[in-house]
Amino acid sequence: MSTNGAAPIRPELRDEAREHIREHALTEAARIERLSRVREFVLGAQDGLLVPLGVVTGMAAAHPGRPAILVAGLAEAVAGCIAMAGGSYLASEAEDGLYAAEIADEGREIEEDPEREVAELALVLEDEGLPPEAAARTARGLAENRQVFLRTKIQKELGLSPDVGGTAFGDALVVGLAYMGAAVVPLWPYVVLPLVSPALLASLGCTLVALFVLGVLKGRIARQAWTRAGLQVMVIGSLSAGVGFGIGHAVRAVTG
Repeated sequence: MSTNGAAPIRPELRDEAREHIREHALTEAARIERLSRVREFVLGAQDGLLVPLGVVTGMAAAHPGRPAILVAGLAEAVAGCIAMAGGSYLASEAEDGLYAAEIADEGREIEEDPEREVAELALVLEDEGLPPEAAARTARGLAENRQVFLRTKIQKELGLSPDVGGTAFGDALVVGLAYMGAAVVPLWPYVVLPLVSPALLASLGCTLVALFVLGVLKGRIARQAWTRAGLQVMVIGSLSAGVGFGIGHAVRAVTG
């Protein structure tokens, strides 16, 4: 396909392109936000299944009785929910602050030495394949609008999106709620069933199934084979339960 760089774009083609960009941008923004929320949900739910499962399985192996198992499981679920949500919020907030500082520094450099910044962008464009003259011409053209120039520099040099940030609270809420909701799966049998042994088996079975389903969801997001992704997460859950059970038996054996 050959194009004439000096030829103006036809008005009808400009209108068509503008409409396509508008629709694409809205669709992509919504899709990316949904994927981000799903990732946070998977993160919280996976830990909410794995950690309480290890705790209650270990407690069940030590045979302290249902009340002690429930206390340990519930305490871990609440503490884990707070820790995961708080950690997610603090990490996102720190990342947002770092990005904002980098963007502010880039804007300050444009104000202090615009010619050098134009030269830097021209070199970046050259590295991406533009001839030196075209790269310099493009960089100078972008520099005529400070906002466009800054956004381009942020994307090309910093590798950031100018619109990142602002999701810390939402991400933390999704992680925390997912963790707490998932923790119900390994805990409920100890609430409903009167004997520890049946409760242990029900807890293990339900949690492993839930982990497999979560792994399938994770695999679909990452576009991996769903059976492999489900089995991987389920195996990790089995290891968590096995370690917890082994520790519980060891502690019981040592303490008599």
